[in-house]
Amino acid sequence: MSALLARLLDDAALFPPDPAPPAGALPAYRAAARAPVTGRLRCPASRFAELRAHLVPEDLLDLVLVADTGLEELPEALDAVRDEPRVRLPAVEITIPEDADQARSVAVAVARLPAGVPARVQVRPSTGWRDALDRIAAARDHGIPLGAATRTAPAAFIAACAERDLDFTCTAGTGREAVTLLLGAARAADAAGERDIARILDRTDAADLAAEARKLPDEAAQAARRLLAAVGVRHLGTALAELHRLGLIESPDTGEDMSP
Repeated sequence: MSALLARLLDDAALFPPDPAPPAGALPAYRAAARAPVTGRLRCPASRFAELRAHLVPEDLLDLVLVADTGLEELPEALDAVRDEPRVRLPAVEITIPEDADQARSVAVAVARLPAGVPARVQVRPSTGWRDALDRIAAARDHGIPLGAATRTAPAAFIAACAERDLDFTCTAGTGREAVTLLLGAARAADAAGERDIARILDRTDAADLAAEARKLPDEAAQAARRLLAAVGVRHLGTALAELHRLGLIESPDTGEDMSP
């Protein structure tokens, strides 16, 4: 179970709708960070200065910087993060304009990425999304540390990422939804078709889903996590409490899993 859940849930409390103020989001993340299932704090580049003002001397936070201010301002945003010793930057996430051609925008984003910065490019479920994934996978194959990101991950997207051996991140509203995404990723990694993956994603029987997650062999759990790198949730404490109720973690405070 630990291989399946380790650092799965990223904290996306700083994002719309109804974004949390850093004064509230940071203490909540610090408390949740004790749980092995807790991943990184996701922060829009436009809010980093606001976040930085609320850091305390003891902080050492893993931060995903989301370049919501555009590629032109990304180098400056990266410099600000690198100058802050209380945060570590495992990755940046690039968003592309909603009205832009996705494949072309991915190519432009890849060409303009600062060298050596692990990044993800957000792909939307609209025209050109498969071509966009092809561009990301091709750049990855040429040695650029790149992955995909999306807000919601339908079955077709998960299957397409599996076909390209391309890891991705997405968002979920609840702990149960995160479990369905994990199981869907496990099926996709095992070459299941879209319909099979969709049936998993559509399920709401939380207890049965949790039981299936507990029974996943280690190899299948590792394959699922190679594909599904992280799931962003806006209410991290609530998601941890739900995983606890489902018997997947021992405590919503420590987050220890229930492995024997």
